[in-house]
Amino acid sequence: MSNKQNINEIALSTAENIADELIFKSATTFVEDLAKSVPVASVVLGLTKAISNYKTAKDQRQLLAFIQEAKNTDRDFIEKFFKDKNNTELGFEILGILDQTYLEKQARMIFRAAKLLKDKAISKSEFDKYTYIITRINNHLLHLIDDLYAINTNQDTPNFEFDIENPNMEFISFDFLKEVSSPLYPGSTQIARFKKTDSFYYFYENIFKD
Repeated sequence: MSNKQNINEIALSTAENIADELIFKSATTFVEDLAKSVPVASVVLGLTKAISNYKTAKDQRQLLAFIQEAKNTDRDFIEKFFKDKNNTELGFEILGILDQTYLEKQARMIFRAAKLLKDKAISKSEFDKYTYIITRINNHLLHLIDDLYAINTNQDTPNFEFDIENPNMEFISFDFLKEVSSPLYPGSTQIARFKKTDSFYYFYENIFKD
């Protein structure tokens, strides 16, 4: 067996175990240890520079939360992802997206969106849309999204389909709500009313919900 083949096999074997190694590293040292101990695997993955730049505790925590969600949801995902060289560009992109977040829930949502993309359940443009939304979410919006999901469709005026008025404008830009017709009574002023979209329900049930 040639030295080159030996190196490739060692690199591949190391890559398969990266996720397990990361899970058990401390949040403040695991990335630096990884870059030092498995440089060959890092080259194979094409992520050496990006990983070595993940030095802050926040960055490491977000990456760890992403990998932990992968291990909890689909134990084979990380292994397959790292093995496939076609995922190098997406790997860089995911690291860049994680860098824009600070809540561990955001990291978990990014994994779910990535898995949907790799499973071909959503398109790349939908992945881009969902990850953009995820980077915009903060603790305040987390609570508002749960509240929005819990709102029941109006019961008093069944001829009109609306759920909410005066919503957070982010929900409109996220395509979570769309304006619909509402009843206009004599002497009253027309008020903008909104209903939840299919896009909102898909995001909540497949990406947002833990």
